[in-house]
Amino acid sequence: MEEYGSHADSISLCKYHFVWCRKYRHGMLELVRDELAELFEGIAERFGHEIVSVEVEIAPDHVQLFVEADSKWSPAEIAKQFTGYSGRTILKGHPEIKQRYFCGSGLWKDGYDVGTTGGVSEDVVRYIEEKEKETDH
Repeated sequence: MEEYGSHADSISLCKYHFVWCRKYRHGMLELVRDELAELFEGIAERFGHEIVSVEVEIAPDHVQLFVEADSKWSPAEIAKQFTGYSGRTILKGHPEIKQRYFCGSGLWKDGYDVGTTGGVSEDVVRYIEEKEKETDH
């Protein structure tokens, strides 16, 4: 059975697949690929997420990221954590990229795509039922 997060009244296993695009779709992410991957790892550690995929996929104009997160974080909050901090950091650290590609605006488009991965198995249902019986006593 996979490792579930445990809370006072619940258990959870939340895995998400995010895709977000660079503003204006300029193919420039390869210029900061390694730095971006390190930023994502740091963001994941800071907020208690785990990047599930073996390697963050950073294409020239978009990013795909598989993240396991605590159920206290909504997908919108997780996306904002990754895009907000990484965008500010990249543009601040690379003013030449900001000047050439962005004309003063942010790195990422506002929209993103997110999907959930995984499912609930019979083992999980049994585990929940057992926990309920334990707390009923």
